[in-house]
Amino acid sequence: MYAHFVFRWPEGASAVQVGHGTIGGPSMPLWADVKIAGRWSGPVLAGFGRTWVDSHLAKFSR
Repeated sequence: MYAHFVFRWPEGASAVQVGHGTIGGPSMPLWADVKIAGRWSGPVLAGFGRTWVDSHLAKFSR
């Protein structure tokens, strides 16, 4: 099974919307208002995404 998460972070917002799907295709909203720290930028979002996914998927490991 593969996990495809889409992170949407509107410029100026202090929270990210997390969905399941792909960037260019359909996406199903999962969590809204996930707090993010840092200045709005691609590298900040990428770091957040990696950390969030690692933490989320760790809940399902044995």
